[in-house]
Amino acid sequence: MKHLCLVILLVFTLSCKSENTAVTQKNSELNSIVCPENGVCSFKVLQNKSLAIKTDGLGDLFLETVEGKKLVLKFEYSKNHDKKLEDGSYREEVFLELNPNDLKIETKDLVNQKLYFARWCYCKGETGYYKIKEGLLKVEKLNDGSFQLYLSFKIGEVPQVVTQINETFSLQ
Repeated sequence: MKHLCLVILLVFTLSCKSENTAVTQKNSELNSIVCPENGVCSFKVLQNKSLAIKTDGLGDLFLETVEGKKLVLKFEYSKNHDKKLEDGSYREEVFLELNPNDLKIETKDLVNQKLYFARWCYCKGETGYYKIKEGLLKVEKLNDGSFQLYLSFKIGEVPQVVTQINETFSLQ
């Protein structure tokens, strides 16, 4: 009887599977080589999404990721902080929308790209979303079917920690 219960328990354990959300959201941390040492970086590829750029009642910019036919890349840096400090967190995000049918790009004309920087901290008047206008954006296809994203940028409105992103990603 013990062996039967053990076999049944083993079958149930092996047949369980957590929900897989990787169909629309792929998380890749393959080449986060420019992540500052005092934090953690992540990189997500969101397929069949678009960036909706909106403004709130005060005229401040904010983004929403919505269903669409584009590809949204999201890079996030979170600074390590003392958990005892309630207002001690600091986070930066970069959002980029690309056409999945034409991923090869190299441009310094960032004004015409859907490319945004976000800063989240207890920094009065210096948080929120900002349009990235200055820098270099390059996406190239690699031999194995993956892509290399290189972004070097500067935000004039607020201080920033992350100034470069160099990530390899795949759409599979």
